[in-house]
Amino acid sequence: MKKCEYFKDLLLTDYIDGELAQKIKLELDNHLLVCPDCRVFAQEVKKRTVQPFYNVSAQPVPGVIWETVRERIAGKQEQYNPLEEFIRGLKNLFLLPKPVPVLASVMLMFLAGSAALYTIQVNQTKEKDQGEFLVSLLDSNGWGSQADNNSFGTPIEHYFL
Repeated sequence: MKKCEYFKDLLLTDYIDGELAQKIKLELDNHLLVCPDCRVFAQEVKKRTVQPFYNVSAQPVPGVIWETVRERIAGKQEQYNPLEEFIRGLKNLFLLPKPVPVLASVMLMFLAGSAALYTIQVNQTKEKDQGEFLVSLLDSNGWGSQADNNSFGTPIEHYFL
């Protein structure tokens, strides 16, 4: 079935135009011998697309039309400059930012800043809690009152000094 679709596409394009490669044309002709569905399709294609043009004679194209086509082609070739196109692309990329990448960048910076701020606050809270815990230990042993009058009589003060 898939092969029939492939051959039907060929029948509509290159086979009718006579532009099919010899090897593929031979395969298609062999397929038409064994597949009645494709053979009927080929006959219908010829009947509707080729036969109406059998009696039509080729008309010469006026020289003015060819000259106009030639001028337009030459004009298109002169207008296209790969370097200009590349520079224009770079300008559009950097000078006229698109909203989505800009918003994504702003959001990314906001999230990174928030994460960094959160980490700093967590570390400061830990340090503060550790300091308060040490003070509470000193006060619970009665050492805090001695530290207030600038005496160096506590064991911790002797250890560090």
